[in-house]
Amino acid sequence: MDHAYLGAWMMIAIIFMIVVGTAIYFIPSVIAYSRSAHNFLAIFLLNLFLGWSLVGWLGSLIWALVDDKKEPAPAPFFPAPAPPALTSAPAPIAYCPQCGQSVGPADQFCSHCGHPLQQ
Repeated sequence: MDHAYLGAWMMIAIIFMIVVGTAIYFIPSVIAYSRSAHNFLAIFLLNLFLGWSLVGWLGSLIWALVDDKKEPAPAPFFPAPAPPALTSAPAPIAYCPQCGQSVGPADQFCSHCGHPLQQ
């Protein structure tokens, strides 16, 4: 075999090993991302900066596998309030001719100014 072909195959093998090594290196980050881990960024940073050590890589892998996605606590069950019962039609609004304030339709005097209301 020619030395040029041997050099090309060595270069391909080196690139292949770099790609496979990088994929293995970031397995904890991929797992954390696929599980939507609550602390994905922290797991990724641990994997990125300390993954070269066996302790950092195993720590980030265990953290990615253990960290559960935080779900909101279920709301307590409270029955919906009953709608207000309609006993009668709302009373028509009346106004005092003296001060213009609203008064009840059955009032005889204005509660604001004391003016007698006509019935």
